[in-house]
Amino acid sequence: MIRARLFSDLFKHILLFITVVISLDLPAQPSKSSNDLAITIDSKILKEKLKAFVYLPEGYHQATAAYPVVYVLDGESFFTLTCNAAITLLKDKTIPPCIIIGITSLDRQRDFTTPVDKNADQDHDINISGGADRFLDYLEKELIPTVSSKYRTQPYRVIIGHSMGGLLVYHALYSKPGLFQANISIDGSLWWNKGSVGKSFIHYLSEHPQFKGKLFECRKDISQPVRYPVNMELLQYLEKNRPLRLQYKYLELNNVNHATVVAPGIYGGLAFVFKS
Repeated sequence: MIRARLFSDLFKHILLFITVVISLDLPAQPSKSSNDLAITIDSKILKEKLKAFVYLPEGYHQATAAYPVVYVLDGESFFTLTCNAAITLLKDKTIPPCIIIGITSLDRQRDFTTPVDKNADQDHDINISGGADRFLDYLEKELIPTVSSKYRTQPYRVIIGHSMGGLLVYHALYSKPGLFQANISIDGSLWWNKGSVGKSFIHYLSEHPQFKGKLFECRKDISQPVRYPVNMELLQYLEKNRPLRLQYKYLELNNVNHATVVAPGIYGGLAFVFKS
């Protein structure tokens, strides 16, 4: 059993984390100039129109600086939480000012998952999933270039995903290496297709020992018996055998569930990926 050591400054910020959790039930805190910002992309790749929510840091329009960009999947649900976490962490000088983009999807199961094999015991998913590569193409070729053309961005991109979104985060690490420099997976659905994504990531890292990046993984108590063998295999590999230039932190929390793990995952993940 791998148990995470909470990095030292997480304790220092526990009161700030409580503020973030409380903010789930309060109005969004982003500045007025950013509340109504959104971009709509008529995607040629997905053949759909998709909205992305945009938060610009306070003082953006009075400055000339460029900013790192945090992309959060399931933006319909987690955009405001991510903005509030970033604002709180910025006040404590834990992270720099960031642009935040809330990614939306018309069908998250289709867009966030890899194809299902016939022997995966997921027959009901075979025809309604498997669009991860196409969705990543949309991010790489349409959404990210649009954001970069409209706003002053640094070449430091973070992606956050929960559940199937966390699965997509891992898939992007080896299918589009370098697209995101920092990756936050929260209770990712690595059981999907008998763990093929975790296994593919292990294989990719084994073949690319110079891989460079940041990866933060947050999970609820992994001892719960829910299709976790591949999770343990991946965690053990990342703990003991990962490439030296892959900065990795694992946070396991008790007394949370699949939904309530999101807030500490976003908070702790942002703190880690911006840590010098």
